[in-house]
Amino acid sequence: MALFSERYGYTKASDVIIREKITPEIQNAICSCYDKLPDLFNEVIAYYQDAKTEYKNLEEYLWVYFLNERAANFSDGYQYHVVATVYIEDKSNAWYKKLDIIEKTIQYLRNFDAKNHKFYPVASNFIKLLNSAFERLNFAYRIINDEIVEITSEQEIKTIETAIENSARNIKMHLNRALELYAQRPDGDYRNSIKESISAVEAFCREKTGENTLGKALNKLEKNGIVFPDVLKHAFDKLYAYTNQPDAGIRHALMDDTGVYTPKAEEAIFMLVSCSAFINYLNKKA
Repeated sequence: MALFSERYGYTKASDVIIREKITPEIQNAICSCYDKLPDLFNEVIAYYQDAKTEYKNLEEYLWVYFLNERAANFSDGYQYHVVATVYIEDKSNAWYKKLDIIEKTIQYLRNFDAKNHKFYPVASNFIKLLNSAFERLNFAYRIINDEIVEITSEQEIKTIETAIENSARNIKMHLNRALELYAQRPDGDYRNSIKESISAVEAFCREKTGENTLGKALNKLEKNGIVFPDVLKHAFDKLYAYTNQPDAGIRHALMDDTGVYTPKAEEAIFMLVSCSAFINYLNKKA
């Protein structure tokens, strides 16, 4: 028999959007990016053995300038200390220190590119690998301008969870489904995640006013004495209109096989947070 959470599709946003920790999946993905660095060096260095030597130089740099160990102890002439992946896989190291070693790695690679191969940026390719993995695994961080920055805050996650917790079952199911589609593996179904997010708002409107569209529902609430700032009302009307654009295929069939526009992860999480926040706002207003 399916458990309660499986029957009702309940998923916590904090379990889907990973922040302030590194899961085993994210850890493996980061280490895989390091595993590919010799190949990235090989794209600009003719001989693979020389590319492996350059990767060894990176490891020595991290040994001396990140771990602050003695350079003489890095190698015994036959074997050298593997720093990056060993450090990342060490459970005793804090999650944020593991992100620090990534930034230190990028600093080294930028200096390497500047001195040697400006037109074949190893750093940029390494960053692309990491950001792709972070997006795929819903890690709440991205590398922007060579620094790791948070893209989804604790408050945004709390906004989603509050909307789910305080909503009726039908609204809750739409928000849960939006989360599940966003987190779907190997690729998120972002178009339908957006559809479920806006459907949660529509379900809320039907529950409170009996109206099927957002505009009619807000007008009815205003007639009942609930005042909305005009700019805020107009802004959400525009956001609602976005989900009805035929070329995005969110609420309608796509115009062609590929679609003129394909929503991405950043739009899906923006809509999930925005719709959750709007539901929370309406709950307080109504």
